[in-house]
Amino acid sequence: MGSNPRHVAYCATKSGLHGLTRAVAVDHGHEGIRCNAVAPGWIDTDLNLDFIASMEDPEAFKRDIGNIHPLGRTGSPAEVAALVAFLAAEESGFITGQVYTVDGGRMSKLSLP
Repeated sequence: MGSNPRHVAYCATKSGLHGLTRAVAVDHGHEGIRCNAVAPGWIDTDLNLDFIASMEDPEAFKRDIGNIHPLGRTGSPAEVAALVAFLAAEESGFITGQVYTVDGGRMSKLSLP
């Protein structure tokens, strides 16, 4: 999880969700209830696509936002949905209390000065 300037409330709520995920997993695992969270990065949702379209040069912005990701692009809703489907499946039955970041490696990449 990263933080941006002047995003205190956003960062605090994200941290709270990480803790809540773990606490629910611990408190309810004995009931067969699993709790995991998905933390998506820049995903091409309607909201983000509309934001890009509002930029002075949408193509340049789309290229630049993609370039901050090690994979060189933003993600698709289908890529997030695939993880959610896996977490809901029997194959993930021994996974709980985890937060999965789906961000094309963005949080792994340090920015240069």
